[in-house]
Amino acid sequence: MKKISLLFLTAAIGMNLFGSEMKSLKSESVRDREIEESLIREFDLKRGEDKINYMYNRVDLNGDGKNEVIVYAYGPMIGGTGGDSGLVLKDRSEGYDTISKFSQLRIPIVISDKKTKGWKDIILSVSGGGAEPGMVEMKFNGKKYPSNPTVLPLISDESKIKGVKILTDSYEENKGIPLE
Repeated sequence: MKKISLLFLTAAIGMNLFGSEMKSLKSESVRDREIEESLIREFDLKRGEDKINYMYNRVDLNGDGKNEVIVYAYGPMIGGTGGDSGLVLKDRSEGYDTISKFSQLRIPIVISDKKTKGWKDIILSVSGGGAEPGMVEMKFNGKKYPSNPTVLPLISDESKIKGVKILTDSYEENKGIPLE
């Protein structure tokens, strides 16, 4: 019940800053075995034992014309009251390279029009787990994004965020893709 309440709080915070005019994308629905392999590798999961679900969207974060993959994953092995887990993946000839690994992740996620060191900023909601509720801006440092959004300063309520919301599915309509 606590997680559902936090989701409603997160949605309310996001509505204030993002407004309804921002473009929204629901997650992609096709199972991606290479994403699953990345999740298993990065979170030390056991296929068939650890029960997690994931959602993802493909977005060009660095302007090279190739989409990176933003993955949101949840389940008892990789989440808690502060949020769930996620990855930013870059396509390679076989599979993905991990650019960033996140904890304390909540959806939806905003891919900002603003860039830092050539990569789009990522706007996340934070709440629960002792974090002050609000929104934070994850900036690329030249190698990766910060791993824990709850340690970043909150964006002021007057901020005008421009970008696209991704992973906008509600849990009622989409529980994500189960890891197999």
